[in-house]
Amino acid sequence: MGPSSRRFIAGLFRLGLAVVAIVFISGYVKRRFSSDTRHVRVLKEAPPADALGPGDIQIFDTDSAVDLTLRGDKIFAGLSPKIIAKVKGELADSLAGDTSGLGGSISQIVKRSVAGAIGTHAVFPLSEIRDIRYENEQIMVEWTDGGRHDLFGSTKVNGTKTSKSFRREDAMRFVQAVRARKGLPPA
Repeated sequence: MGPSSRRFIAGLFRLGLAVVAIVFISGYVKRRFSSDTRHVRVLKEAPPADALGPGDIQIFDTDSAVDLTLRGDKIFAGLSPKIIAKVKGELADSLAGDTSGLGGSISQIVKRSVAGAIGTHAVFPLSEIRDIRYENEQIMVEWTDGGRHDLFGSTKVNGTKTSKSFRREDAMRFVQAVRARKGLPPA
């Protein structure tokens, strides 16, 4: 078996592992967050930071991996621009070296798809939020339908629950900005 055959088989194996991982992850996410997704919309690209208007606010978690933005009548949550740029750069670098044969072509398609979706943000309309508070080191949301949970659910980044990864001062500023936008008294 020649080197090109081994690369082809290795590429197919990587593709197979990627497909299996995507299937398992999507199934897990669907089961885990099915009750919490009724309030979430998805925006393919991160909202630009320079588009913030009066009263809008953007905060980052302690390691700047995740951002939370109040813009207009919506809350946006997702990976920070810094992390998006880093991942896209790493994917672009790996695309350059993975070009041989069918396996390389499939690998490029998968990596381009990931690069295109990495900026996806969850969008929460303010009209569906009854109240928002900072409790137990996390941002808690009470929905208009009576549901209540922390804004990020059980999402973790680097092993830390995302909802507990924001500095208290930043989280309080964000909560106060949302409350002011909704016409609620300060918490």
